[in-house]
Amino acid sequence: MRVCREVSRRGLGPAFSLVELLVVISIIGLLAGLSSVAIPRAMEAGKKAKAKGDLTAIVAAVKAYKQEYGQWPVAKSKMDSASDEFSSWYGPPTAESEGKDLMRILSGDRTVQKEGQTMNPKGVRLLEGPDSQGIFRDPWGTQYSVKMDTNDSGGLEYYGTGNVENLRVSVIAVSLGKNKTQEDPNKKVTKTCDDVFSWQ
Repeated sequence: MRVCREVSRRGLGPAFSLVELLVVISIIGLLAGLSSVAIPRAMEAGKKAKAKGDLTAIVAAVKAYKQEYGQWPVAKSKMDSASDEFSSWYGPPTAESEGKDLMRILSGDRTVQKEGQTMNPKGVRLLEGPDSQGIFRDPWGTQYSVKMDTNDSGGLEYYGTGNVENLRVSVIAVSLGKNKTQEDPNKKVTKTCDDVFSWQ
């Protein structure tokens, strides 16, 4: 004689069907895929925002220096010099040592001298950010570039290429971006340019 017992389903609790499990796994996979694209983009956008903030601070510090001392924070011989297109760039792609000195001057270093003149005799700290060697790096590790209208011509050109309209500002600053190279100024408004500009 066989005894058949009916198993009560009440003790087993609710269960997921195979279809429900596949739907949940698909949703998790989709979210993981989206986050792998969105997170790096968000991080890059954050770096660009930080660079833009640093550039704004640099421009403000240079203008504050001129207000404090009545001259640009450069050697006297460079005040009227605009003969070649890189004559007043401080930092990459040309005069990296000049860029370091500029950042040291703006951050209150009293020891920097140019042509026998102490450049910040009061030790006024106008800029936070440069390291102890005077290097102020962007989020990608490259020194910021700064250009000033040292001959008071009424404006500046980006890298002096002649292809860009005069910006009508007295100080500009640039980060060379993720690829660490100067972009073609004609492409600066396209998606391929990763440079960050103080004036945009």
